[in-house]
Amino acid sequence: MRVVPAPVGPARPDAIPSLVGRCTFPSPGHDLVCAVSGGSDSLALLVLAVAAGCRVTAVHVDHALRPGSGAEAAVVGAVAARLGADFSSRQVVVEPGPNLEARARAARRSVLPVDAATGHTMDDQAETILANLLRGAALDGLGAMAPGPRHPLLALRRHETEALCAAMGLTPVRDPSNDDPRYLRNRVRHELLPLCSVLARRDVVPILARQASLLRDDAALLEGLAADAVPDPSDAGALAGAPVALARRAVRRWLTEDDDRAEHHPPGSASVARVLEVATGRWVATEVEGGWRVRRSGGRLALRGPSGKVRPVKTERVASSVPSWGQAEVGEPVVTAEALAARVFELGTAITADYADAPPLLVGVLKGAMIFMSDLARAIDLPVDVDFMAVSSYGSATRTSGVVRIVKDLDADLAGRHVLVVEDIIDSGLTLNYLRRYLQARGPKSLEVCALLVKEGEQRVPLDLRYVGFTIPSAFVVGYGLDVAERYRNLRSVHVYRPAMEGG
Repeated sequence: MRVVPAPVGPARPDAIPSLVGRCTFPSPGHDLVCAVSGGSDSLALLVLAVAAGCRVTAVHVDHALRPGSGAEAAVVGAVAARLGADFSSRQVVVEPGPNLEARARAARRSVLPVDAATGHTMDDQAETILANLLRGAALDGLGAMAPGPRHPLLALRRHETEALCAAMGLTPVRDPSNDDPRYLRNRVRHELLPLCSVLARRDVVPILARQASLLRDDAALLEGLAADAVPDPSDAGALAGAPVALARRAVRRWLTEDDDRAEHHPPGSASVARVLEVATGRWVATEVEGGWRVRRSGGRLALRGPSGKVRPVKTERVASSVPSWGQAEVGEPVVTAEALAARVFELGTAITADYADAPPLLVGVLKGAMIFMSDLARAIDLPVDVDFMAVSSYGSATRTSGVVRIVKDLDADLAGRHVLVVEDIIDSGLTLNYLRRYLQARGPKSLEVCALLVKEGEQRVPLDLRYVGFTIPSAFVVGYGLDVAERYRNLRSVHVYRPAMEGG
């Protein structure tokens, strides 16, 4: 049995005032930018925003991900002209590759005002809640989207926006990617939500939306209590003495209030837990996402960012930094040799301070980490031991197969020792996840990871990395130990790899 919303006929244009009354648009006369893709939800947003009396500008963003996508701007422009709204078209470039949805969303946000309205409906809200639950989100993530001028249609259902478009004689653009099962949201929409409704024997979309509203209220209450309990999260004593639920919120607030970090995702639970361990005195310092570092001194916590920001160098410098034998396939530097040297020194200094009383065993993962491991070991001012192991999940390919093989095992006994795994690069995280479980079974006293590079947006499992050198864009890179088919390891910088067949 499939449970679906009660069927409705096309909405009459005279029903628009009642639909507007259920929306959360700003008061008449306010300027409102609406993100309009051309689908039924966003076209309904445009119709209802104009009907609500807002001064509307419809903005269409073309991601250029499929043939003919540019023509969709004309559809939106025609509807805007018919309704008397202003219109603007923007184009962004989103390269094919993993985590396409998230990167397209980020590109879209980069050209839209932060307060732009979107056409998310109650159905989108339910999908967001389930998707966030599957990703391991906590209270705030399960609260999903808050109603207001940015999300004015959250009380409407998708079938209502479709009916409104039909009544207005509008032909929405159909995006075939909305049916692609490679994307989690599509499987939630087409598989998980219908199954939940079957099991519940009723339409679960309103139930999930109501739960989100309740959870947002609870989250707001906890946030207020956390602000009262720990007004200054850099006060280690206050953090250590606060109830853990409030202390966690205080840490998250502290780690995201910096302007330079605001555009990133909130820190993961593992990072927050490590910061609290620093506050309680178990550790002197720890690293969190993006290469940022939290250190305790004199009862205070200090947050320090990485000195080496990951910025490509100017194009005219590329040729001089790549040997002639590599210029056919090696592209622009992602991390320069100078930035690598500075960051490795910082990591070595941090590890020296953190393990001053118990030098760790450094476990280098061959072959990619060999150069990083060598430089890092020399930057650590402690009598560290060194061992190596080799695992394989790439072979000679440029993408992980997901199948991990132990090619060379360790010689050292890990039992009761502090172990620091030194990795070159983390993408999906599957290999590291396997390696962690494999080493943890040998009974080390502690097991931490130092990764030189983390690719943004590719992780398929949660990461818990104590030390991170740089986060880099999602691209295949070579140099400083990283290779493709055993080539390019000896480049001094880290570069984008561009096969000759792609570059012409």
